[in-house]
Amino acid sequence: MSRRVLALTLAGALAVGTLAACGGDSDERGVATSDRTGTPQDSGAEAYVGLTKKAAIAAAEAAGVTWRITREDDEQFLVTQDYDPERLNFEIDDGTVTKSTYG
Repeated sequence: MSRRVLALTLAGALAVGTLAACGGDSDERGVATSDRTGTPQDSGAEAYVGLTKKAAIAAAEAAGVTWRITREDDEQFLVTQDYDPERLNFEIDDGTVTKSTYG
């Protein structure tokens, strides 16, 4: 699937998830979208912030992006020091992504 089609598909899913979240307290806020036409650093790692852990992982996998969790609540995980500009790093608090960066 082309990146443009994938981005449009994810954008539609985000719109539906956002509308559903407006109706009440929902853990699932939709999926992250990003414009994958630029370099990974330009394409919105911040789009994953606010998603549940499950939704962020699903969105990253649907976009074909490698990911890892670097911190969850008070637990720091050992990570490799190699820089991968296409890998997402998630920090999670109480089941929600609070920080997302590429590297």
